[in-house]
Formats: sequence, C-alpha cells, structure tokens
Amino acid sequence: MSDLFSPLTLGSRTLRNRIAFTATVSLMGERGCVTPKLVDFHRERAIGGAAMIVTEGLVVHHSSVIHGSALQLFRPEIEDSLKHLASAVEQHDCRIVGQLWHIGRQNLLNPVDAAVGVSNQPDALSWVVPHVLENDEISEIVDAFAAGARRLKDCGFSGAELHGAHGYLITQFLSPWSNTRDDDYGGDLQRRMRFLSEIIEATRAVCGRDFILGLKMPADEGVRGGIDIDEAERIALALQDNGGLDYIAFSQGNFSASLEDHVPDMHYAPGPFLDFHRRLKSKLTRTPVMAVGRIAGPEAAARIITDNIADIVGLSRPLISDAAFPAKMAEGRPQEIRPCIYCNVCWGETALGKELACIHNPQLGLVGEATWTPPPAQSTKRVIIVGAGVAGLEAAWVAAARGHEVTLFSRSETVGGRARLEARLPGRGEVARVYEYQFDRAKTYGVHFRLGEMATIDTVAGLQADALILATGADMRMPFDSKIKAVSARDYVANTRDESDAGTVVLFDFDHTAATYAAADLLAARFDKLVLVTTRPLIARAVPVASAIGVLKRLHAKNVDIVLSSAIAGFADGVVTLANVFNGKTREIENVSALVYSTPRIANDALAREARSRGLPFRLIGDAYSPRSMIAAIHEGHKAAMSI
Repeated sequence: MSDLFSPLTLGSRTLRNRIAFTATVSLMGERGCVTPKLVDFHRERAIGGAAMIVTEGLVVHHSSVIHGSALQLFRPEIEDSLKHLASAVEQHDCRIVGQLWHIGRQNLLNPVDAAVGVSNQPDALSWVVPHVLENDEISEIVDAFAAGARRLKDCGFSGAELHGAHGYLITQFLSPWSNTRDDDYGGDLQRRMRFLSEIIEATRAVCGRDFILGLKMPADEGVRGGIDIDEAERIALALQDNGGLDYIAFSQGNFSASLEDHVPDMHYAPGPFLDFHRRLKSKLTRTPVMAVGRIAGPEAAARIITDNIADIVGLSRPLISDAAFPAKMAEGRPQEIRPCIYCNVCWGETALGKELACIHNPQLGLVGEATWTPPPAQSTKRVIIVGAGVAGLEAAWVAAARGHEVTLFSRSETVGGRARLEARLPGRGEVARVYEYQFDRAKTYGVHFRLGEMATIDTVAGLQADALILATGADMRMPFDSKIKAVSARDYVANTRDESDAGTVVLFDFDHTAATYAAADLLAARFDKLVLVTTRPLIARAVPVASAIGVLKRLHAKNVDIVLSSAIAGFADGVVTLANVFNGKTREIENVSALVYSTPRIANDALAREARSRGLPFRLIGDAYSPRSMIAAIHEGHKAAMSI
C-alpha cells in the first residue's frame, strides 16, 4: 500500500501519491465555461486525496463543439472560471491538468456544425462523414492546441493532457484504420505521427518545460487494422525518443463496436487491460505510464504500483462513487469506501446529454462530499422501515448514522431485495456490493434488523414509530392474457436450478434493462435455444450505450434469435404465436418449453393502503412509490433519511 502513496515527479511537478482522477465528462459546464458546481466536484476529489485531476475534455477549436455544455477553451471568457477551478484544486496539494480535446469526425450531438476529420471515412458509430482537413486547417488546429495549453498555464493549471484516445482527432491521425491520407500527414508511422508531434512541439514552445504535458492514447483500438498493442508500443517508443511528454496514459477502444472497452463494465474481469499496461511500462523506461480501465478496488490499485504495472493509477468511476477513495485507503478505512460496481450509469447519463450521476453517491458534486457523514439529527426518533432492498437499506443506515433508533423489517431472511436476485445473474455479481456496503453501514450504526418477518399493519402500529418508511418494492406485471402460462424473469431466477432445460425458451422483453439481458444470458445457457421478443424496433434502450454493445455481442455470440416489433399473441401446445405490432402479421415459434417475461412493475403498496386507512403517517420510497431504477431507489432512500 505504501508504494501507492509514494510521490512521483512529472516534469518539474510532484504528485503526492500515484492516484489520478481521469478525465470524465460531467456536462456540468454552462455556456462553455466552468460552473461553481464543477469546481466543487473537482475540489472534493482533491480533498479526498487524489494527487492529480485531469479535467474533462476542454474543446480547443470551434470545429469541435460537441454539446452546448462542453467547456470551450478557445473562448477568452472561460479564463476566470478556469482560474477559480485551478485555485480550488491546487490549494489541496493536487495537480490539476486540463485535457485538450478535439473530437474530429465524432460530432455525434451537434446537428448544425460540420464534423472535420483526417480522411473522408465515416465515423463508425454515427456514420457522420467529416470535412477532410486541408493542411492550413491542420496548422490552425495545431496552434489551437498550443494556445489552449498556454491559457491553462496562465490560469494556474499544472499541466495539460492531449486526448489522443477513443477515436478522437489525434487518434484519427495516428491510426492506419482511420487515416487514409497519402500526404505528409498520412501513410507510414512517422507521417501519421506528424500532427501529434507538431502539437507537442508547439505546446512546449509556448509553455516551456515547467508544465506537465501528458498524452492519453490507445493501448488497443479494438478494430482490425487500427492501433493494436504492437503499434501502440511503436508510437509510444517514438514519443519517448522525441522527449516532449511527461507521461502517457493508455486507454482502450474507440467509437465503434469496441466502444465498450472505453468503459469496461461489470461483465469484464477486473483489470482487463493490465497486461497491455505491464508490457508498455516495461518498454517505456523514461516515460511514466498511467494505467486506465476497471481497476476494481483498493487492493487492485495498490498492486499496479507494487507489481510495476504502471507508475500512475488512473481512476474515474471509483472516484465518482467515492471522492475520498484515496484518503480512506491511506487512513486504513477501505471498508468505508463506497464501492463502484461498474454499472456505467454515470457514463450513460452523460451519453444521454444529462449531468453526471452515480447510483449510490447522492452527495456527488456537493460541497463537503469528500468528508461527508450523515449529520446528527436535532432529536432522536423511533424509525420503522419496511423493506430491505437498496431503498430501505439506504434509508436505514443513513437514519441510524444520524442518531435515530431504526428498526428494519424484511419478509426475506436476507437483505438486498431484487438487487440480490440480479446479483445471481451472469455478469451482474458486483451488484451485490451495493447492498453489502449498505448492510455493513447499517450494522455499524446499530440498525435493528427483523429479517424473515412480515411486517403487518398491527405490528407497525404497535411500535408507535415517529417515522414510518415503506420500501416494499414492486413485482413484475403479467403482460399476457391469464390463459397464457408464463413465468416472470424474477421468479425464474429465484427458483432456477443448476441444470439445463431442453427445447426453446421465449423471453418477452418489455423492460430493456441490463438485468433483463443478464437473464437472457442465463436462459441461453440453460435452454437449447433462446428467442428474445420485444415490441420495440430496437433492444437495450435502458442500457448505457457502451454496455449495450456488450449486450448485443453476448446475445449474438449465443445465436439468440432477436425478434423486434412483435408482441406475444398466444402460447399453447408448445407453440408461441407472435404478432408484428405495426402490420399485425403473425409467425409461430415451435418446440417452446417456457415463456418468460420481463416487464414494467406494479408497486407493492398494500401496506401503504392499510396505513392510510388507519391514519398512520408514512413515506413511500423506491419502487413502492413508483417502480424505477436502482439510482432512484437509493437516492430516494437517502433523501427520506435526511428528512427525518
């Protein structure tokens, strides 16, 4: 552990430890400038112990404005907010590094401005065809990178990171997959590197050596003919020989079918790309290396330094989940770290154009986040909570930590609710870390658990609680006529056996969440064949786009038959009849052994109705109030506890 908290010199600057918060789109900007909330967000991660913070991408040129909230470094009016940000972070002995960003052809969210790129190849994800940059336009963008770096230095930043990963403009020049030019900026490696080399040279010319300059680049683009580990090594060694960089951060994937490698979710093994980092670190003897990508937990972070896999541990999602991750490690409190489960909800929110959020960090971006503990209540109250899912557990531990006397009922002998079932599914095991953390906090703060006990209205009324919180959850609704014999995905998982079933299983997907597709993985492994049916023209609409790519890969790898725009019209004698929702045409699926459904849920509010009839005041939270997602349930439980 001590190696992780040893100092490291980058150029002329010193990092107090080896943990860096990597660039993370927040959409907290406003009119191209840094907002007070974004300042607070970064300050809290500096207070929480990160040694270096790399900002989200700062747009260096007007041809790269991807979204209205993107931070526009080329605009002079950003300077005051940049100075405020730099001061807020640097005063906590944390180096702030601004990421210099040009998206190139990946202008996915801007319907007006034309995308620009190295070649006329369409973007693999959006099929946007860019304007091909002329040499004078390339020179203008090179100057914009250097001018952006100089602006950062003038505003008090310790350095800049060139974003040359994930298929953005620098990557588009470097990669033979995207660079099909035959002039001085395309062809062999030296010419493909010319754009980047000119940026480094121009930046050093205006910023000098007293300024950290790093590069984020692919260890593997994940596309045939692109930058693979061998090409990454050649590029990195050439950059080391040129001597202009203070560190190189290696990430993976681009905007194609390999996008999921950019933010590997819980279906990936922990540290899936560390072999790449180990190899590149062994070759780059004079340039520090940053490892990035699903570095899961304190022990994994420590091993990266101890085992000489990299010089810097780059973390994003774990520091979104808990800003004080480094401080709690250093202070010997790893059990208090709010664990990241790599669900990608944070990434998914910003991909939808919404502000960054985390499923179980309701304090995200608020002043005091890094040192937050539930504040003491003005007076101690007797609190009864019914339901030990993630909403009830969150309310229980936070209320108890505030000093209340909390009793939590659960009809199950275990905690976790539907999250516990989800954690049993293929690739979803880390969901358990959410309720395990909550359960540990609840026990620490003295919550009295009455597990395996159904809370009746008489039981609740007899305890004469000062506050009653009902987190009784929801059940899947039957979407078919009662004559159709079918089972919910939840019931199937709850009662499943560890053995195979013959024939075909049909899964009716009226849900589109990650849990449904994990259930599909289970069904595909158990039955001879799986047919996935949905009424929508697409699937996985409730899964963050990067993780949705993984969903599609797994379903197709298992040869799942995906039937779109169709409803279940009947099921009898082993035959399921489907009807197209647009034209009414039917088709049949034979040899069907089971029909399983995953659907919008119905709130379990019977106890609430009884409490209302008795005149007992109460508060409904989570699915019992309105069936929604895990983030809604946890945040609502948190809010309820804070209101007592």
